[in-house]
Amino acid sequence: MKRILIAGVLAAMLGLTACSGTAQQSSGAEIEETSSKESRSEGLTIHADEDVDSAYVETLKTYFTAIEKKDFAAFQSAMYPPYLESYNKYLNDNGTTPEENFEKLCTRFDEDGYESWTLTDLHISYYPEEKVDLDDFFSAFKDAGILDDKLIEQCKKESEEIRDVQFSLYALYAGDEDAVPVVNGNEIMMVKTKDGTYLFG
Repeated sequence: MKRILIAGVLAAMLGLTACSGTAQQSSGAEIEETSSKESRSEGLTIHADEDVDSAYVETLKTYFTAIEKKDFAAFQSAMYPPYLESYNKYLNDNGTTPEENFEKLCTRFDEDGYESWTLTDLHISYYPEEKVDLDDFFSAFKDAGILDDKLIEQCKKESEEIRDVQFSLYALYAGDEDAVPVVNGNEIMMVKTKDGTYLFG
């Protein structure tokens, strides 16, 4: 994975990439249509490629549902705990709180002229494994001052698997008839440990 792409992924994870309800995002390649399994939960329909581990699907569902419902506790439960602790410290050191940052994240899909929105569809696939460079991924977080060498080694040691997951997300704005893509082909890094499956978000 190229460093420029890693920087884009990091920005998205930090909630720095604005997403509009009326324009497609293009930070990653579009997800190809492949055979997929579909499930529905609280109005959110999940379209996951057949090879995607259901544990990753459940974690992403928790993450995005928490953003829609503004459920801070559920949102934090989806995060890899050592990362979450370090990221919260990073936020506090930089003049904001985890709660304030979450509030901004929850409004990132807001669009002028619309009172509300609901998430309708989440498409999930694995980013091609041969294109993933974990060292670059961790270096980006280290360079940003979020992770240090000790936490990076802890993550590598605790992980049973680390996967780069690609996703697209659709939202329906109040008063509209059709959902629109608000995220298209973004990536998020996820980790599976003996304690559960989490993301860096």
